[in-house]
Amino acid sequence: MEAQWQSYKNWEVVDSNIRHPRNWVIWTAAYKEATGLVWEDDPTPLGSFDKFYYWGWNSDGDALLPKPLAGLKTSKVTNAKDTSASMLSKTDWYVTRKSEANTAIPSGITAYRTAVRVNYTTLKTAINNASDIAGLIACYATVAGASSTAKEIDATSSSVVSTSANTITSNGHGFVNDEQVNYNVGVNSDGDASAVIAGLVNKKAYYVIATATNTFKLSESHSNCGDEAVVSLTGLSSDGDAQTFTSQGKPSAGQTWPRSSMLKYDGA
Repeated sequence: MEAQWQSYKNWEVVDSNIRHPRNWVIWTAAYKEATGLVWEDDPTPLGSFDKFYYWGWNSDGDALLPKPLAGLKTSKVTNAKDTSASMLSKTDWYVTRKSEANTAIPSGITAYRTAVRVNYTTLKTAINNASDIAGLIACYATVAGASSTAKEIDATSSSVVSTSANTITSNGHGFVNDEQVNYNVGVNSDGDASAVIAGLVNKKAYYVIATATNTFKLSESHSNCGDEAVVSLTGLSSDGDAQTFTSQGKPSAGQTWPRSSMLKYDGA
């Protein structure tokens, strides 16, 4: 019921201090009105909101009251700094060992640490450039990609998977640079998971780079990390003629931190 009789909660009518029986709800509308009961619609519920950005709704319930932008920016930059520090802390011992024992830091570790710092700088710049709360929120948003529909390819065909150019051909794919896609090998004719395209990992997310109308390449990391690089495709799938790439959208700087599990970082 979207509305209620005003005195329903108390089961009584204040007029003349008369308490009515519980079966008052079966009275006719005319009799209810005659005894002083008035029909009152429920107030329209106010929408939910992010308490980090807003104090709440104004007294009219038609606009949110924003918190000071400067304070929000400071908080977000601090959070980004804490995130990068936490990510770097796991490999700090390599730096300590280098300082104390002059043992070289593995190139994958160095690359990962650099990517973390670059993404932090990119995010910090985006935060500081935000002119309003909407712009600040956008630093952590994912923009819709080309389509949520999976782009299916025949990964057994050399005209689709090029190991020389490291490209995937999918006519009119619509992907754009830095769009995140999920790779799925699908199943073969026996109903088993088909073989991967050599160089890729099943059910792993990649970033699209070097797009053309009908072709695209893949990178493990986002350009915000400063080290996007084409993944080498070293072999076709032996039985995957219905493999897919599905858009996960185009993430912003707050969502593009490098992952230590990326092969390029060699298990950082």
